[in-house]
Amino acid sequence: MVPRRALVLLLPLLVMGCAGRGERAAPAPLALRFGAALEAADPSADALVTRVDEFERMVLREDAAIAFAEGGRKAGPARLHPPLAGAAEAAGRVLMPAFTALGDYGHGLAQLADGEPVEPRSGPSGAQLARAAEDGLLAVRQASGTSVPEAVRRAGLEGIMALSDLSDGMAAAGRNASLNATIAEAAPHVTAVAALLRAVIGAETGQGTRGAIQARREGLDAQQTRFLGAVAADRRLGVAERYAIYRGVAAMRDDDPAQGSFGALVEVLASLEAAHAALATRSADAETKVAAFEAAVAQLGAMAEASRRN
Repeated sequence: MVPRRALVLLLPLLVMGCAGRGERAAPAPLALRFGAALEAADPSADALVTRVDEFERMVLREDAAIAFAEGGRKAGPARLHPPLAGAAEAAGRVLMPAFTALGDYGHGLAQLADGEPVEPRSGPSGAQLARAAEDGLLAVRQASGTSVPEAVRRAGLEGIMALSDLSDGMAAAGRNASLNATIAEAAPHVTAVAALLRAVIGAETGQGTRGAIQARREGLDAQQTRFLGAVAADRRLGVAERYAIYRGVAAMRDDDPAQGSFGALVEVLASLEAAHAALATRSADAETKVAAFEAAVAQLGAMAEASRRN
C-alpha cells in the first residue's frame, strides 16, 4: 500500500523511469492525478500562510519601531511586547483545517483511483477540523473585519467535515467504493469549501484578508516615507547612515509576499473547482482542467519552497 503523501513523489519518478527505458508511460488516471495534486496543495498552503504571517508581524514591529524613533525623547523608555498576531495568522486558522480536509479527500481519492484499499484517516476528525475552522472565522473577523456570509460559512464548514470524513467512508466501503459516486458526493462540498476560503482570503486584491494586509502595508509605506523624509532632513546623519537606513526600508518593501501568496491560493482554488467539476461531469476537457490544477499546485509548491529558503 502506498503511504500517505507518497503518490505526490512517486508519480513523476514512475513516468521518468518508463521514459528512461524507451517506453511510453501510460497516463495516470485523471482522478489519481487530481487526488495527488490536491494532497500536495495542503503543506504548500500552510507554508505560504506561515510566510505571510511572519511578514505581517515584521510590518507590525517596523511600525512600532518607526513610531518610537519619531517620538524621540517624548517616546519614553522602550517597551517591548511579544509580536502581535494579525490577519494572516487568523486566515491560516481557517485555511489550514480546510486544506487538511481537502488533502484527506485527495489522499483517499488517489488511493481509490489507483485500485488500492483506502486507508482510514489518522488525523483529526472532520468535525474537529470544522470546529477549528469555525474558531478561525471568528479570529478573521476580529483581525481583519472580514465577515463571511452566513450561507457561505455554513456550507463551507459542512464541506470541511464531509470531505475529511469521505476517506473513512471509502475505507469502510472497501471494494464496493465507487470512484464516480465518491466524486459526485464530494462535488458540492468542494465548491462550498472553495467559496469559504475565497471569502476569507479575498477574491480580489483589496478584499478580505488580502485587503486588510494591503491597508496595513499602505499605512506603513506612508509612515516609512515620512520617516525617510525626516532622515534626509537630519544633517547630523552622515551619507553612509542615510544610505543604510534607505536600503533597509527598500529591502523590506521588496520582501512583501502577501499579495503573491494569496493570489496563488486563489488561483489554486479556481483551478481546483474547475478540475473537480470536470471530473464529476466527465467532461471532454477534464484532462486540460486537471493539468491546469496540477500546474497551479506546482506553482504554489515552488512559492512555498522559496519561502522556506527566505
